[in-house]
Amino acid sequence: MQKGTDISDLKRIYRQRNEGEFPSSLQLTLNKEQDLKYGENPHQQAALYTLHTIAQHPAHHLAALTNLQSVRSDGKGKGGLSLTNLMDIARGMDCLKYFSAPAVVIMKHNVVSGFARQTTSSQALCDIYRLARDADRRSNFGGTVIFNRPLDTDTTEALLELYPRHIIDVIAAPDYQDGLLARIEHASPHIRLSQFSHLEQLPRFLGDPTHGLYSFKELPTGRLAIQDLPLTGIKSPEDLILDPMVFDKDGTPHILERSPTPQEIQDLLSAWYINVAGARSNGVVIIRNGVLVACGSGQVERVGAVEQAIVKGMQKAFDREGLTYDPLFGISGFERLKDNPFQGAACSSDAFFPFPDAVETLGRVGVSAIIQPYGSVRDDQVIDAANRLQIAMPATLERCFGHF
Repeated sequence: MQKGTDISDLKRIYRQRNEGEFPSSLQLTLNKEQDLKYGENPHQQAALYTLHTIAQHPAHHLAALTNLQSVRSDGKGKGGLSLTNLMDIARGMDCLKYFSAPAVVIMKHNVVSGFARQTTSSQALCDIYRLARDADRRSNFGGTVIFNRPLDTDTTEALLELYPRHIIDVIAAPDYQDGLLARIEHASPHIRLSQFSHLEQLPRFLGDPTHGLYSFKELPTGRLAIQDLPLTGIKSPEDLILDPMVFDKDGTPHILERSPTPQEIQDLLSAWYINVAGARSNGVVIIRNGVLVACGSGQVERVGAVEQAIVKGMQKAFDREGLTYDPLFGISGFERLKDNPFQGAACSSDAFFPFPDAVETLGRVGVSAIIQPYGSVRDDQVIDAANRLQIAMPATLERCFGHF
């Protein structure tokens, strides 16, 4: 049977209006939950509120279910959770909601700096944490570590094993085994401790219950934009177009030739979910064997996000192997690495590639699979580049820009 799923019309969605039925006036009711240590900066006062009603409809269900709270009992931990701590915990929860297997995410400034998920049953939670930490130990210094499993003794010791050379700012988990909160409090007067529940209740996919919630975007002009929650339609490999096809101006079809392997599929989905919830646009997320290689986030050019991720990923590999390098010379000397972290890795892009340059750059370092929305006027050239490099490149048919 001939391959090729025609997605040539996809580019039209970026030129069409998609209006919702939002009311001409909207009343929000908020209930104060707590005063915070301070806001994003020490000179900003702040308080945390929960949504109670939106347009007189209940909107408090999810806040009550997730029950996000500080659990440090000795009054230390730098005076409690600040706004940035809560933002990191909540976004980390938003990333982990996609993973049923044990997983760990580390957040810095509301962006993912470390991630790992269980890929074999022999991996314990402490092993997964170390993989996430060592993905980028320098960036993860002072990070917020979020787990989707209760914290156990071995993982607690892994968290503390490099202290004080490697500092953790916040630990958040759905529960703590008996005695571990006291163990951490005794080991460090500075680590902030948080607990949450019902991670599985967070909406993930299009069609999930949203509990009456919307996404709010504050504009510095006294305006507030409201949109649907940023959910994805990619629930499983069956939702991907593995053989996207477009026609060029001459009517010639261009068909993606190679399908991803089962391992690539799992890494592609992981990279997509982390991009949806934890990377700023322009964003690319690169994962291999369930572990974050690098994240290129918040760049104003897509190929620049790719270049940022490659430089970061290679230099972190230098660090892991104890190799010296000049950080101002990018990936110079990466041939010395025993393990090129990009070889066989999977990359997600939150939007289409306007030119083939980003795909070509990823291919040069060994990336073997890419997931992206498509919809560029040059999709034919991008597909041709992937085929030349034998890169699998399924389509999501949806963009996942995130500006936060």
